[in-house]
Amino acid sequence: MMSVTTHCDQHNISNLIETNKIMSISSEHKIKEISWDKLDFDRHNPRLVAVEGLETASDEAIIKALINEADIGELVQSIAANGYLDIESIIVTKKNASGSDRYRVLEGNRRLCSVKLLSDPELAKRCRFSLPEEIPANVYESLSKKVTSYLVEDDEEARTYIGFKHINGPYRWDSYAKAKFLVEWYEEKYQAGITIEEIADKMGDKNSTVRALISGMLVLNQAESEKLFEISDRTKSGSFGFSHLYTALGRLEYRDYLGLDKDWNSRPSLKPIKDSYLERLQTVLHFIYGSETNDINSVIKSQNPDLKSLGMVFANPVACQVLMTTLDLSKALERVQPQNEVFANALIIAHAKIEDTLGKTGKFSPQQNPDLLSMAEEISANADTILSAMNKKIEKSG
Repeated sequence: MMSVTTHCDQHNISNLIETNKIMSISSEHKIKEISWDKLDFDRHNPRLVAVEGLETASDEAIIKALINEADIGELVQSIAANGYLDIESIIVTKKNASGSDRYRVLEGNRRLCSVKLLSDPELAKRCRFSLPEEIPANVYESLSKKVTSYLVEDDEEARTYIGFKHINGPYRWDSYAKAKFLVEWYEEKYQAGITIEEIADKMGDKNSTVRALISGMLVLNQAESEKLFEISDRTKSGSFGFSHLYTALGRLEYRDYLGLDKDWNSRPSLKPIKDSYLERLQTVLHFIYGSETNDINSVIKSQNPDLKSLGMVFANPVACQVLMTTLDLSKALERVQPQNEVFANALIIAHAKIEDTLGKTGKFSPQQNPDLLSMAEEISANADTILSAMNKKIEKSG
């Protein structure tokens, strides 16, 4: 019989012991038993910061976002099979909750989402979420019980624990969520002189990783606050590829194009890009991610080699102008590549396409496509011209 991953397994008890060492809440804060219906989603949760209008969004909108972003299906399946196992306490605060008798969930939003879906099949239907067909009565009984919660004064008191768990611990966020969490911390303590090294030490992560995440997010935040770029306007589908941006900022070509000094991110300012370079920042973001509004498609098909190629184009004014005019990275790249490489690449691509076409000649229909013969003759003549030109150059070089 196939075993079902348990809710207990997902929490990974050995890792909980380790992360609880980081968090001394058990001795310093009240432990409370709270009904699930008294809990509010955290509308500043890093998993959800890409959701438009999150702060005023309905619970239903937040649940839909969590379903898309946070693997809710696996957790619902586990709870439906085993009941809710109250092993790891959620973390809550009364600060910024929706009412005096309510609590905002700082840690445990996935669990709150799962419990809401299981408790309300109509809600699950509206969210287009498929619940397991048969849910035992003991599961509903487990959901009716109050959940063990740690009550903290505010986000700051729980920050180290949450950051460790999701940045370098057992339940990691993606790079975008990590960066959002870290930069909020950095911005809040910036005037007090906090350093990236201090944050990295508390997270148990490398300085270089934390530095890349924070500095990249500061640049993105600046672009959004200046109305230069919106994540919702990008043409690349799927999850937001934040790594493209912080990887680009680690390359000299992009830093030069954006007017960033060598040590710009040693303790980055809250607005790293100078006003005179903001237009260039918009250009970089539009070509990396695309812009529906400006009818620009992302030129990054894969981070390697396209991100490097785009940087080479930005480093060359002529190539950059070609990119702005044609919106075609391959055409712009021809201006920075050695001419022999440009020809070689074009010939290799043409050869591959001809070989592919050769394998399909059996599908040619003279009756349905009578004009294709003249096209093939033109291709043949062009191939002869290319061959003749190459032979002449060979003779001259000999």
